[in-house]
Amino acid sequence: MPGAPEPMVQQQQPAAGLTLPQVIALVDKRLVNLETFMKETKAQATKPSVQSSVPQPSVEMDDALVEEINTKFELLATEVAELKDMIVKLQSFTMEVNKKMFEERIQLLSDVGDNGPMKFDMKRGDNLVLELSEDDDA
Repeated sequence: MPGAPEPMVQQQQPAAGLTLPQVIALVDKRLVNLETFMKETKAQATKPSVQSSVPQPSVEMDDALVEEINTKFELLATEVAELKDMIVKLQSFTMEVNKKMFEERIQLLSDVGDNGPMKFDMKRGDNLVLELSEDDDA
């Protein structure tokens, strides 16, 4: 059958390394191709054919193909929505952590400003240790 989806599979680019606009454009292109293919298939099915030996299972097969494609598309849409939610949650978490760190920094600096200069010593071993002491050398 001309315009069958098999050649599209061979022309696929690897998904790794694509930017979000490239992925959206690729999905859009595939959807347009699929819609065009489905319109052509329906147009061929509605045309009266000279051959009376066209089996009825072909139409059922087309319906099964449409149902399979629809199911895969819904699965893809669900996965994209879940990925979006995950990214939004990650972004919220990152913003919250940054806010807390900023508030702690402000608190620490305001404490240092009240008590005079302080000395910070960071030692790295099994655990990270931060020692605060007043600078007596000044």
